[in-house]
Amino acid sequence: MFLLGRIGSVSATLFLAFIMATAMLVALGLYWPTMLNYILDIAELVEQWLTHTGLPDRYNNFVRLFLGDEQLAFLFFTILSRIIIAIVGSLFTRALTPKSKIDRAFG
Repeated sequence: MFLLGRIGSVSATLFLAFIMATAMLVALGLYWPTMLNYILDIAELVEQWLTHTGLPDRYNNFVRLFLGDEQLAFLFFTILSRIIIAIVGSLFTRALTPKSKIDRAFG
């Protein structure tokens, strides 16, 4: 039973992170387009750095194929939203769980 709850929790977190990342990307593009342009420029620089690392062509072709600057920018927003979800979730969990003996002893 614990495994199904854990899988459901992880799936919900991933889905929520995807929705939040998309919303942050769209909101940034609408309300602060210069910042989005800056983030896309940085993602393009990271893509160029990753594709020119001197890997053999059989690996570098896959890096170039699957790693674009748009994917890197979206990955940045996804990681940022997962961090936000983790902070909010841990604060929520901490507020709902009763204090243990160790927590009572050390504050």
